[in-house]
Order: sequence, then structure tokens, then C-alpha cells
Amino acid sequence: MPMELQEFKNSIHGAPKVMKVTNSWGVYDIYKHIRKNGWYNIGRPVKEKEFYAIIRGVNKLLAEELGKGNTVRFPERMGTLELRKYQQGASIVNGKLKVTYPINWSDTLKLWYEDGEAYKNKTLLRFNEKYVYRVKYLVNFDNAKYENKCFYQFVLNRKIRRALKENIKKDKIDCLYEVKMN
Repeated sequence: MPMELQEFKNSIHGAPKVMKVTNSWGVYDIYKHIRKNGWYNIGRPVKEKEFYAIIRGVNKLLAEELGKGNTVRFPERMGTLELRKYQQGASIVNGKLKVTYPINWSDTLKLWYEDGEAYKNKTLLRFNEKYVYRVKYLVNFDNAKYENKCFYQFVLNRKIRRALKENIKKDKIDCLYEVKMN
């Protein structure tokens, strides 16, 4: 019995990895910490529902500003979130072809499913986009005014990434161009 496309994709990717982050704080962990250690002179204790509403509101404002292509500056010199674009293409480096276009995994796996020779040769299909966009978190920890400056990371959720993609395709956003160093 022939294998279906989804089964083929699962066989290529392997079993999904189960990961658990144990050294990071989520919204609920922060709420518990603030509740346990006092409320930092904000007047009255905030209920959990109110706390989540505040977090959602701030995240919505962040998403709107990034969706317009604006730079988001954080207080206490905590850094900025910026949208950057990098040019993609093909070039010859040391006599070898170097292709920096991103791989279109959906179409590549479909090709591999339909053509065994392409799978055997590991033929890759790529997007033909001139630029790749990324959200960068820029911070100078030496000048920051807060404690525990070891590591911070921002990961945009799927909804925000898709909204950014739509705005970029409609040419509503223009951002800084950055040359990638190899």
C-alpha cells in the first residue's frame, strides 16, 4: 500500500520532539513571584485575571507597533525590538556556488514524495524572495538599569508573524536593511 504525503513528511521529519523548558519563566511564574514577594508598591494586589489582561494588552500594543514596522523601545534601557531585512541571492565564493535563498520545505517534501530520484539526490526547492525579514532584539546590557541581565529572548507568536508577513507583502512596511556578515 503506497504511503500518503503526510506519512511521508512524518517519516522525513521523524517523531516530534518533546521539549520542556525548565529554566525560563512564563507569565504564570512571574505572577506567582510577584504575588509571593509583594506587589512592588502598585497599591493593591492584582487578581490573576487582571494580570493576564494587562499582559495581553501590552502584547497587543507590541504587535501593533511591529505590524506598522516601528521600532519598539523598552523602558529602563532594556533594549529595542526592530524589524530588519537581509538580501538573499546566489553568489560564487571560493569557486563554489553559495545560495542563500530560504528553502521552501512544503514544496520540497511534495517533490520528494512524487519523485524518488529528487529525494535520493536531496534536491531542494527554494523561495525566490529578494529579502528575508527578521525581528531582532537589540540590547546593550552594560547600560541597562535592571538586575539579572544574563539573557533575554523575544519570540513572536504565529499570529504576529503572519500579520507581519501580510503587511510586508502588501508593502505597508519598510525597515532597516542589514548586510549579513559571513
